Amino acid sequence: MDPYAAAAAAAAAAGAGAPAPVAFPPVPGSGRMRGTEFTYPVVVGTIAFALGKKANDAATHRWTVYVRGINNEDLSPIIQKVTFNLHLSFNNPQRVIHAPPFELSEEGWGEFEVVVMIHFQPDAQEQSVDVAHHLRLYEDGETHGAPLPANKKPVISEQVEELVFVDPNEAFYRRVMSTPPRALTVPSIIAPHAGRPDFEGAELAQINEVRQRVAMAAAAVKNAAAIEAAAQQQAAAAAAAAAHAAAQAHISHSQPMAM
Repeated sequence: MDPYAAAAAAAAAAGAGAPAPVAFPPVPGSGRMRGTEFTYPVVVGTIAFALGKKANDAATHRWTVYVRGINNEDLSPIIQKVTFNLHLSFNNPQRVIHAPPFELSEEGWGEFEVVVMIHFQPDAQEQSVDVAHHLRLYEDGETHGAPLPANKKPVISEQVEELVFVDPNEAFYRRVMSTPPRALTVPSIIAPHAGRPDFEGAELAQINEVRQRVAMAAAAVKNAAAIEAAAQQQAAAAAAAAAHAAAQAHISHSQPMAM
């Protein structure tokens, strides 16, 4: 049995014990933590296995697109579900995975861009995030469409995405910060092939760029808030001065004139 089939069989065998979707509802009265920011890195990627002699005109590879933790940990404390938007040539091209591992497997012959929508837990009270990832079936230099042996090393393509939460909801923040990382309880197809990604090079530059944009946005928000507060103080001072002047004028007009 090839490595992909073995992993898929293990995942299917554990399917009966798969965890039910987990949702953390919003907590009434929980507000935003102004001035607080935290990030949670995840990996978005694909892994492709050549079908070898089983390949045909419609499918040369068996592949999986996924969202996983940096250490292959359970992402359900942060993520409620993931929507994978495939090429329109697939039946039901929009697929939703409601519980970890957030993986979707298919067969095909061509590369394309997958749009991955990450939906956060309800108590985060955040909009979903879209991530575009290119499905790679071939290594650089390989001829597309050429027959490949089934025991060929799988092609893995990954990118690190930092989920940035600015002024997070307090209940969500405290729950995530108090929840220790935990391992997946369901076998993952990608886990045997994936390690901790390398943060060097382009991905480190990408992370630093995201952090700089967030820092600039946070500074702009704080600056706008400071300007608004100063304007409110000036308006209040002007109103108080006007009220004081009006009171003095009233007192002057009410006093009898000296004869």
